[in-house]
Amino acid sequence: MELFSITVNTRTELEKESFYRIFLDKQKALHKQCKPLKFKFSASQNRVIWTCSGKLPLTSWGMSGELLRAEISEAVTAYIAKQKEQEIAARLLQEEFEFQDGEELEQVLRCFLQLLEKDEGTSAEFARRRRQKLDRTIRQCLAESAELNLDGLLAFRLRDYEQELRELAEYAVDEYMLDQQYEEFISLLKYFVYFQEPLTPLVHVIHRGGEDLLLLDGSLKPIEAGKQEGLVMERLDQEMEVEDMVVSTLISAAPARLIIHTRQPGLPVIGTLLQIFDHRAEVCYSCQECTPFIEGLNHIGLTLHAGRDYNN
Repeated sequence: MELFSITVNTRTELEKESFYRIFLDKQKALHKQCKPLKFKFSASQNRVIWTCSGKLPLTSWGMSGELLRAEISEAVTAYIAKQKEQEIAARLLQEEFEFQDGEELEQVLRCFLQLLEKDEGTSAEFARRRRQKLDRTIRQCLAESAELNLDGLLAFRLRDYEQELRELAEYAVDEYMLDQQYEEFISLLKYFVYFQEPLTPLVHVIHRGGEDLLLLDGSLKPIEAGKQEGLVMERLDQEMEVEDMVVSTLISAAPARLIIHTRQPGLPVIGTLLQIFDHRAEVCYSCQECTPFIEGLNHIGLTLHAGRDYNN
């Protein structure tokens, strides 16, 4: 007796191979749990069908209809997440939001797909809710009918699941806009520094690990955090948080030359300082001046924190 059949139209060999692999893994697991279950793959051009058959009742083998539906739903969810989710996400993004040009859409879509693939933080919570709603809908469909057409499921039955994707799309658009605003602000700071008359011959930025930065003048004396008037500095005070006092203080000091001493040149904050101060800035990986500070004499000078990850 045929218990369930799952059907899908695949457009590429990759989709077809993914369908076979995911459901083959599932049928191996199911066969271990319930020996009487029989499985079969069949295909007609791009149409692929996976069939599960068996003699009722299954309860004598420790298997119930509810448990079988749960196992099959898990495989269907895995297939949709792997082969269909990005396609659905791209469609929703284009339908729900207006973009100035194709390049902007491509950048937001790239951000969106990165969020889909993340498994931590906010993205992980979105993923958990999506999977739950997808699984719930698939189980309901299997309870209503032994034949599940995935194309029909994707077209008509995934309203709650798509709503989760819409919310993640909104989050991706917000992240993209924040990144754009940040890049514009960094460009403004770079422009300001370019035309700024130097006030201090030399400033050392000592990165002592983690989020600690130490600012010293050319005589290795601490630089006091100061205020500077003007439109750029007013906006800096409004836009930046506590950790960005590093940038604010450096702009106030207006160094003719900036040496950034660090053992971690790839950190976002180091890249930001290099971007803003451009030809005035250089990186030192180890020298006579910075080694004592980095290796332990941390009680001297002014410590500022630069903990924002500008790539997120």
